[in-house]
Amino acid sequence: MREEDKPFIYYKSGSGIKISPRNAAGWRAFAVWMVAFFGATGAFVWATAVAKNAGWSDSEILLFLHLPFLVATALWVFAMIRYMKARSEIVDVDSLLRSKREQEAKKKRRGQI
Repeated sequence: MREEDKPFIYYKSGSGIKISPRNAAGWRAFAVWMVAFFGATGAFVWATAVAKNAGWSDSEILLFLHLPFLVATALWVFAMIRYMKARSEIVDVDSLLRSKREQEAKKKRRGQI
């Protein structure tokens, strides 16, 4: 994928990562991921209500609904990050800041000579 076609920007810094949509294709892909996640969340809430009305105990609901949903959410987030990272232009913020500091130091040295 060419750099100008990539739908996301991946900002990498020492403190963490940030991935954001870059263009309309990125926003559409993000929207599809989120709509699917909201659908899964709605199904989870509905299943929890049905289980509660069916007389399940809190421990059964936790074991058979909440824990699998949390595991599925973690896998969903991991897959989303991998998908977006593979389709991102990577920007190393630390190297940009280091480069800027070096340029400013050179300007200061030139001004003192």
